Amino acid sequence: MKIESTAAVFQKLGPALIVEDNALIAFDTQSMLEELGFSPVKILSALSDELESLAAQVFSFAILDLKLEDDASLQFAKVLLERGTRFVFASGYVDGDGLPAPFEPHMVLNKPYTLDQLQQLIA
Repeated sequence: MKIESTAAVFQKLGPALIVEDNALIAFDTQSMLEELGFSPVKILSALSDELESLAAQVFSFAILDLKLEDDASLQFAKVLLERGTRFVFASGYVDGDGLPAPFEPHMVLNKPYTLDQLQQLIA
């Protein structure tokens, strides 16, 4: 019986995207996603200039900062939703507004989040 290593299993997760305007959080998240087996992991600090080029790319998973200045996360989330791409929002703010209707079923990770939380999301 051949047992695949954990690293070999996780390498099958594919490309991921992190949209985060805080560099420390972005690089920490990149490290966690790579440890879980996503590759490559792309980081963007803003989406406004990238929406068209990103629309042509395929991601297995995405983490979108909910509170970007231009609300581009919600615009890009619509593209991901139409494609069936798995994604979550991340926020350092706890407010009672909730998500707009099409995104209500999606989780909002509270910052800072952990490797264990990400691992549970992708399991």
